[in-house]
Amino acid sequence: MTASFTSDPSAKSLATSATSKLSRQHRAWIALYSLYSGEWNLADALRLNEVTEADLAEFEASWMRLRFRHMTTSIVA
Repeated sequence: MTASFTSDPSAKSLATSATSKLSRQHRAWIALYSLYSGEWNLADALRLNEVTEADLAEFEASWMRLRFRHMTTSIVA
C-alpha cells in the first residue's frame, strides 16, 4: 500500500483512516519503504504512519528480510 499525501487537510484524514486498520509492524514497513524510496522525509513518514523511530528500528530487520525475499523471488522468476 503506497499513497502520496499533500498538505491538504483531507489528506490527514485519509492517512489516519488508512493506517488505523494496519498493525504497527505494517505501518512501520510502509514508513521504511517511503523513506527508502525518498517519497517522504522522516518527520512525515512517522506522522503519517503513526509510528516512532523506535518502531522503525524494531521492524527494520524484518522489513529488510521481506525486501530481500522479494528481490530474490523476482530474480529467479
